[in-house]
Amino acid sequence: MSTRSNPAGSLVGALRGVRRFARGVLGSDAYDRYLHHHRITGCAHAPLSENEFWRRKYREQGENPSAGCC
Repeated sequence: MSTRSNPAGSLVGALRGVRRFARGVLGSDAYDRYLHHHRITGCAHAPLSENEFWRRKYREQGENPSAGCC
């Protein structure tokens, strides 16, 4: 039996890591993080839909522009 690792599996794992990093940098993982937080804190209300989440997020950024990067 061979003990060599699977190069295709290594590549897929590396690409998943790059995707996860890019989503974090771009902020596109914010809704996923919101859902995770909602789940672990046991919120009594239903989570926001993805559209409502992004609407609120962008509205808050518009109302508080100093929170941005630039």
